[in-house]
Amino acid sequence: MRRHLLAAAFAVASSFSLAQVTPICQLQGTGPNTPYAGQTVTTTGIITAIHLGSGSLGGYFIEDPTCDTDPLTSNGLFVYQPNATGLSVGQRVQVTGSMLEFQGLTELSATAPAQVLGTGTVTPTDLTLPVPFLVYFERYEGMLVRIPGDLVVTDVSDWVQYGQVTLAPERLMTPTEVVDPNDAVASGTTTLGLGNVAAVTAQADLNSFSRLILDDGRNASYPSPPPLIGAEGTLRAGSTVTNLTAVLSYGYNAYRLQPAGAIPLVHALRPPVPAVGGQLRVASLNVLNYWTTLGQWGAANSAELGRQRTKLVSALAALDADVLVLHELQANTAAPADLLAALNAVVGSPYTSVPETYTSGGTKSVMWYRAATVTPCTPLYTLNTTLYQRPHYTQGFLVNATGGRVLVSGMHLRSKICGGGSQDDQDLGDGQGCFNGTRRDQVDLLLQSWSDIRQATGIDAQVVLGDMNAYGQEDPVDLLRANGFSDLLPAGSYSYFYAGAFGTLDHAFGTQALVDALSGAGTWPINSDEPPALSYADANLALYQPNAFRCSDHDPVLVGLDAFLLPVGIADQREEHTMQVRVVDDMLVFTPSTGDAQGPLRLLDALGRAVGSWTMNGTTLQVPTRGLAPGAYLWRFEGDAPQGGSVVTH
Repeated sequence: MRRHLLAAAFAVASSFSLAQVTPICQLQGTGPNTPYAGQTVTTTGIITAIHLGSGSLGGYFIEDPTCDTDPLTSNGLFVYQPNATGLSVGQRVQVTGSMLEFQGLTELSATAPAQVLGTGTVTPTDLTLPVPFLVYFERYEGMLVRIPGDLVVTDVSDWVQYGQVTLAPERLMTPTEVVDPNDAVASGTTTLGLGNVAAVTAQADLNSFSRLILDDGRNASYPSPPPLIGAEGTLRAGSTVTNLTAVLSYGYNAYRLQPAGAIPLVHALRPPVPAVGGQLRVASLNVLNYWTTLGQWGAANSAELGRQRTKLVSALAALDADVLVLHELQANTAAPADLLAALNAVVGSPYTSVPETYTSGGTKSVMWYRAATVTPCTPLYTLNTTLYQRPHYTQGFLVNATGGRVLVSGMHLRSKICGGGSQDDQDLGDGQGCFNGTRRDQVDLLLQSWSDIRQATGIDAQVVLGDMNAYGQEDPVDLLRANGFSDLLPAGSYSYFYAGAFGTLDHAFGTQALVDALSGAGTWPINSDEPPALSYADANLALYQPNAFRCSDHDPVLVGLDAFLLPVGIADQREEHTMQVRVVDDMLVFTPSTGDAQGPLRLLDALGRAVGSWTMNGTTLQVPTRGLAPGAYLWRFEGDAPQGGSVVTH
């Protein structure tokens, strides 16, 4: 330090004395705040970055690379001097001003023009992520740093408003997406207890120690255009920066990197629809409040609704699914009909809605199918008790080309939003948020209902899709895995971004018979990777694009099935069609075509409720239809040649 001070004294103008110069590292000190707050000081350093002009930080960064050898003291400092002129990077300057902490940043507010002493060079100091703890960054505050290797853009939520993105060594995942709160081994399916919460907390801490904001050197909001915008009119999460050199600063409660030259960003391009193969495609999407009643949960006005409709139709048409399961439509008949009509206006093969009629307020789920590809072969099963916020549907379909049969079930569980919960619905600090207990109970009842449906219909291939409001290692997902359902999405999938991290809230699960016919599955990251400010809202008109991207906040899920590997129903397995069913006047007539049949026969309504049971003992059984409402019914013969099917009464 002595040699440095002598050199500094020799270079300064004669009007300054040696005692008047205080080194930067001494001004910074070993803590987060300067020990010279409120004092007028003079210091010297080499300019590493300049951010002057309207809306900018209003100053420049200086650094003295030979200030001292103490690793706890920074060698860099921000000089606030918005009217500075004639400065350039590489100049060695002497500045005088008052020391202060501005929003946590140690800075010198200049009271006189900087004096150029000469030139110099600053070699960036390597900084590796993650750091051991957050305050570790303080030792580099104001310094020119280099982060070796690749960094991934992992948060673009503030890109449009503040011109900033968040970088990390890899895409940051929600802790409970990768760490099980109950089981030390992620494959475990324990759903009670807090045995592994410490690991969840540790993962959350690691996320915090791994991220840094890349800012744009400005304090003004809504830069136009947003910095680093790509050819596709966006900046997506997953974009990369290699060997970044920038100045480490602090502001607005976060450490952040300010540019010190061009940013070597490589844009992640928008992906095509996942290639899932197969001859049958099933998809799911949470459409983020598609409401035709304006000014409530969805669009504020007709123009916003039109843009929302355009984006959703683009996404749904591109998925090209044979069965669509959609969530968060207004719980009336108008909103689903409006979106369905718009979709059918642009697709080659139109969709038909299964006959749900739920209109009791809030949002609901719907299921649409292409009659050219599949035909409903069971009643629509509905589970809608007080445990649920909206009905859950299961519909059996027959693949027209192959005769294969599959059950498609939608799932939209209770959200994590807190308020009104008690006991195990409180936030227990295990990373699963509020109402985890309710979500567990909802899955338990669904599992029981689905088992009954598979037994009643004889269809073992079942796919479950939807917004579970539970990440990949949380209890509701473990319950599915523990009860014979397999996760169809590839490892590393994600469908949602929240609080700085990604995870899978939107899932696809299947029974073993379904897995045997699986040709592929995936999420299509058209929303979670995109800036929210690219949505349909009026405030976003400058960046609005009439395409699928940022049509919602959830990503769609797409499943491909080999229709030739889907098992057929029980009745279809017998070429002789051992039971013929006819409607004759006010009777259902059951006639075994291969002789006598012995055993019980049950009739169920569209909700899966038992209507009656009869015993067949011979060649014909007649079941009266008096008292039965017109509609579809499911019959199941459980005698010596078990089989089942459906019949429609008039």
